[in-house]
Amino acid sequence: MDRLVAKGPKLAHSLAKQITQDIVVGKLGADAFLGPERTLLDRYGVSRDTFREALRQLEWLGIVRAQRGAKGGLYVQSPSQASVVNLLRDYFDFSQANFDELLVVRSVLERELVRAAIESLTDRDVVRLRILQGQFEAGMSRDQFVVLLFSFYRHLMEIAGNKVITFCLMPLIFVTVDIANFGKLSDAQFASNSEVAWSKLKSVVDEVIAGNAFAADRPLQEFLDFTGQSVGTQIATLHSESTYPAWFDLSHSKMAEGLIYRIHRDIRSSGCCQGDRLGTEAELMERYQVSRSTFREACRVLEVVGLVQMQKGRDGGLKVAQPQPDNAIAAVVYYLNAIKVPYVSLTAVRNAIELTAIPLAASNVTEGAIEELSALLARQQALLGDADFAAASIATQKAINHLSGNDILNFYYDALLDSIYFSDQGKEAVAKLVRHSEAITVSQASIVDAVLHRDQALARRRVLQHHAVIERYIGAA
Repeated sequence: MDRLVAKGPKLAHSLAKQITQDIVVGKLGADAFLGPERTLLDRYGVSRDTFREALRQLEWLGIVRAQRGAKGGLYVQSPSQASVVNLLRDYFDFSQANFDELLVVRSVLERELVRAAIESLTDRDVVRLRILQGQFEAGMSRDQFVVLLFSFYRHLMEIAGNKVITFCLMPLIFVTVDIANFGKLSDAQFASNSEVAWSKLKSVVDEVIAGNAFAADRPLQEFLDFTGQSVGTQIATLHSESTYPAWFDLSHSKMAEGLIYRIHRDIRSSGCCQGDRLGTEAELMERYQVSRSTFREACRVLEVVGLVQMQKGRDGGLKVAQPQPDNAIAAVVYYLNAIKVPYVSLTAVRNAIELTAIPLAASNVTEGAIEELSALLARQQALLGDADFAAASIATQKAINHLSGNDILNFYYDALLDSIYFSDQGKEAVAKLVRHSEAITVSQASIVDAVLHRDQALARRRVLQHHAVIERYIGAA
């Protein structure tokens, strides 16, 4: 056996994660042959059932495809931005992402989008933006306004040319539209709201053209604040039959895909909590009038996200679980490495997240968190110059950021950090981390100290200083 997968209750999930990591580390491109089933069973030391469950998860994540016949086996799937964006959209929807937290992350990403657009703006782009500004019409329909909103973001994304910002921001815009139930507004309310919203975005465009990122922050934040105020009063029940994602076509999509959203909708509408039992397989097949294969396929997808868990035994059945980010993060890492995004694009977004998350951490720190951070920092200091130092340093930095209390910020931070250190340039960065471990640790310790003293302003200053230290000793790798 070449590689044994860690045993545990989620063996198929562990196997899927290990295969993804092997693809990334091995720099295997689209259509690379991973091997026939028998070879992979021996390599990973798992049963056929476990392997096939992991395979179904990886196929849903868009990472691999199975092929039968003379050349049968497992192949690396060509990465698709649309499929991974839809995966993240589902993850955030299914995990009941807090809307206020979502808007905080949108603010971080959209400020970076504006800055990147200003840096890349050409005179031809100015003409395109002026045309865009004139496309709003009083009395336009709800669908027309949503199309115009997406056109605004698409224009800025194309100008900015930062694939990381685009990739991270798109799912959040989709989720915002998913939960905004415009149908609850009267025609007069919608007309008024859309006019106010567009006036803010027009001002953003003016400042982009003027090259004034600082001035653009104000109308951008006003637009997001207005979105929070207006949408907060009209939250839709996600994935009712009238609010399936726009990419989901009930008449053409597989029956299992429709069942995914029906189960999710029923969990939401019934107020189920983690651990609540939804029913046995037989009971749920009867309730939803589907076959066993359709039911199990839908459950596998929901288990990948972590929304449900199937348990065996006398008290078994489908139970509500707490969505976990691991599989979605694995898909992000695979995608960003497959399309070979520049190291500097990854670090720019990561740095922006740190500048928001760590001051929040200073306001949220608890006694338990103080003990955890102190222990992590002590372990890091004990490993100065050691090969394991990089992992300890990354663990400390993740723990600091996680104290922000914003699950979406944490998700993107972890995904970007993992993407950075799995890349070729990231591997060079890890080696430099170890070589300069003492300076890196001193810098991180200063951040921890500011957080432990609950000093938000100082925490932000220490983050900026840490970025300078990283630039000095690691640079663009």
